[in-house]
Amino acid sequence: MIKSILPAATAALALLLAPTAASAHAKLVGSTPAANATVSKVTSVGLRFNEKVIASTVKVELVMTGMPGMANHAPMKIAVTPMMGKDGKSMSLSLKRALVPGSYKVKWAAAGADTHRMGSEFSFTVK
Repeated sequence: MIKSILPAATAALALLLAPTAASAHAKLVGSTPAANATVSKVTSVGLRFNEKVIASTVKVELVMTGMPGMANHAPMKIAVTPMMGKDGKSMSLSLKRALVPGSYKVKWAAAGADTHRMGSEFSFTVK
């Protein structure tokens, strides 16, 4: 009896120990302005992902986190108009007017083909 169970148990153990393919998740691979950059005259913000993202899952927020000469500046949301690129891997955030000097944070969340929502944030400064 043990001889008949041994091959099945060995096969089951091999399946459990075999490496599995990792699920790819949507990641931000670039932005304009770049993370931690100091720039001037920002009229739009661009995001580039490692894979196509599902447009209906994308959430993005631009927040002014600091203003020169104002101690304890409360975070202030900036209105943006998001637009997915034709490639499905990029997004542009249009602004009504150029950003004033200060520090900004972009927060994003999106899902790729695996439908697993990922997210992150990055900051930049306008001089």
